[in-house]
Amino acid sequence: MAPTSSVPFNYLNQSIVASCLIEPKDIDSFYNPTTNLHNGYAWNGLMYVNGVQQTSSILASWYTEGAGSYRGILPTFPKAGLVLLSNVALTILDETTASLNMWMQFLLADSFALANNFNGELNGWQPAKLAYADGIISVIYTPDSGNLSGLAADDSGYNVNSNMVVNLDFAQDRVYIDVAVSS
Repeated sequence: MAPTSSVPFNYLNQSIVASCLIEPKDIDSFYNPTTNLHNGYAWNGLMYVNGVQQTSSILASWYTEGAGSYRGILPTFPKAGLVLLSNVALTILDETTASLNMWMQFLLADSFALANNFNGELNGWQPAKLAYADGIISVIYTPDSGNLSGLAADDSGYNVNSNMVVNLDFAQDRVYIDVAVSS
């Protein structure tokens, strides 16, 4: 979910905590959907089932999203990219252009895709690392210094003082969180 502000976040004048390259490999079904029997959306925004392009007109939401402050003009996922992660944003740059045009940007906020507090409690995380594989950018978070240790604020008995991963899954056109919880 992109903010409605018309002023883009200045991702180049901030402290970058992690970066990763998106380099299509032969085994990456997101970029090679037919040969690798891909299931889901591919880099071109089209749906594939077992490597067969579906004839329906359903396109990935990221493909149909219009250009704006947080979305570049290229509708397809970049054929090569650079992902920059800071404490406040994740920016995907199109590495196929000499000027590294922005493809998409996610701002860190509780109710956005790049969440830092998924449960609205006294649990918070700081983005720390990145990984890319098969159309999924995974943001690995570590608990921030103010994270609640021990019982959750609702006394449910859960300690969520563990790492968290937010997966920006372009192949499934969704975002999901993985977090370890122990009672």
